[in-house]
Amino acid sequence: MQKIMSARVDESVVALVDRIAREKKMSKREILEEAIKNFWEKVSIEKEVDSFQVSFGAWERDESAEETVRKSRDAFNQSMQRHHTS
Repeated sequence: MQKIMSARVDESVVALVDRIAREKKMSKREILEEAIKNFWEKVSIEKEVDSFQVSFGAWERDESAEETVRKSRDAFNQSMQRHHTS
């Protein structure tokens, strides 16, 4: 099902869509649909890459694994003592 969508765009964009429609013998609707789909694919791919880049190296720590475990156990034990004392 097709729906009508209204948006205000710059005159130069309207002229460009008209030009592409004439040159490629496509409807304006086809051009806009294809452009939006291509934009979404680009954004989706960039988002995935950004997530990887942000998390890359997150496992590298300044402290040793033993120190991390010790700190975690100490925090847990303090919490247990604070909340479960008789």
